[in-house]
Amino acid sequence: MNELPLPSTRRQLLKALAVPLLPSAHEQALQTAVTQAGGPPPIPRGGTVLLKVNTNSGDPAPYSTSPVVVAWFTKHYVTRGVRVVVGDRSFWGDHDTMGNLERNGIAPAARRAGAEVVAFETNTTRWIELDPRDVPSWKPPIRVPALAFEADQLINLACAKTHFITGVTLGLKNMLGLVCADDRAREGNLRSHDPARIHQQIAELHRAITIGLTVIDGFDALVTGGPTPRSGAPPTIVRTGVVLASRDAQAVEAQGRALLKRYG
Repeated sequence: MNELPLPSTRRQLLKALAVPLLPSAHEQALQTAVTQAGGPPPIPRGGTVLLKVNTNSGDPAPYSTSPVVVAWFTKHYVTRGVRVVVGDRSFWGDHDTMGNLERNGIAPAARRAGAEVVAFETNTTRWIELDPRDVPSWKPPIRVPALAFEADQLINLACAKTHFITGVTLGLKNMLGLVCADDRAREGNLRSHDPARIHQQIAELHRAITIGLTVIDGFDALVTGGPTPRSGAPPTIVRTGVVLASRDAQAVEAQGRALLKRYG
């Protein structure tokens, strides 16, 4: 039996649906970087991955982690039956982390892709206290979310931006968002912003917590004026088209510094 010809508009619609959407240039750069780093860390079906984002404020990427990066990783794991948790805590003096996650677009992108979104607030998070011997430059107690140790993998999704105190905020400094805000605000810790101490504090935190993969998204990079639009210096955002990824947090940090230096 001969089939009746489809109306032109319907034929065009079916033809369009049959062609998969091409990834954006940002997604392509991300996929290339992660693939070259060995791919997303494998997690068994039913396992959990914690995606640590940068949401120091409610300002959009590159001030915060790009929703493109969050959605890409979330989709990768959700389709493999993995529980995805996207989490962070903003600057210790900012008490609206969840609002920031909504405003910078991270939370909506994560939920659409199938992830849970959490703010690591003092009264709603289950904490684990780090051994003071592992973090001697900090004033104890130093607590981090239990999920950072219980998840099968912790993936660090950092942005590329400058910082008026530490020089840059890349992968290493991004992990400070795991420390309980009350502990960060304690005198002798981050409240004093001691340039002679903060770098050692960051290094000790990385020694205490295992990170499966670090991504520094420099596709759009804040090469001057960070970490927020209100930091004082005029901000400069450059589209570099570069995304960096590695299982070696120190190696990718060096590349991220070089990227900001090149365009700054």
